[in-house]
Amino acid sequence: MDHSKHVAVITGAGQGIGRTYATALAEDGATVVVADLNLEAAQQTVKIIGEQGGKALAIRVDVSDKESTLALAETVKQELGAAHILVNNAAIYHSMRTDGQLDVDIDYWRRVMAVNVDGALLMTQALAPLLIDAGWGRVVNQTSMGAYLGMGGHYNVSKLATIGVTQGFAFELGRHDITVNAIAPGVIMTDATKSVASEGLYRMTEAGAAIKKKGSPDDLVGTLRFLVSDAAAWMTGQTLLVDGGFTKRI
Repeated sequence: MDHSKHVAVITGAGQGIGRTYATALAEDGATVVVADLNLEAAQQTVKIIGEQGGKALAIRVDVSDKESTLALAETVKQELGAAHILVNNAAIYHSMRTDGQLDVDIDYWRRVMAVNVDGALLMTQALAPLLIDAGWGRVVNQTSMGAYLGMGGHYNVSKLATIGVTQGFAFELGRHDITVNAIAPGVIMTDATKSVASEGLYRMTEAGAAIKKKGSPDDLVGTLRFLVSDAAAWMTGQTLLVDGGFTKRI
């Protein structure tokens, strides 16, 4: 789909999957807002997009802070005049600890929930007025196959909650011709994943999947492009698993 008239806001786009999403939508013509807590990383993504002939703007944001998300929305309005696509990709992952629920520190638990769940809530609240004014909108939340594995833990629980946030916003925003869906990736080979996942996890998920390959950010781009296109105009409140068939084989 040609997104040359659209502004896409992508959180956590300074690296990894978010950067891949940002470059892909820029290739499709969108003006991309690269939103990240790490402004330097966001600016690097903007540089990459510019070198490829695209248009992008870096904005620092803490998605867990309401005032920060509202400030981002105001900057988008002032600088670009509108927003049409929101991808809530930012999450605590690369610094993820492996504590189980029996011994996880409650402050760390709350921080994970604040970024992974509250972030999707606050960013959607902040950008919703711009999407509504535009008369056309797409929101895509990033969850995880971990939400379906029944293993608990702060990360998996946060991603399960994100599915609920997705369904709630789908109901509320549907009357404005705005769809809200989610992508649930499997294990994706990024620097963030390498920092928390063992080689054993890679082997286990690859062996259990229907498609025997390690997932990469590029494997998610087609699903994102579908969800932000007119082809998905009557689809909302849904979560699409993109995990090589691992989850459905459990």
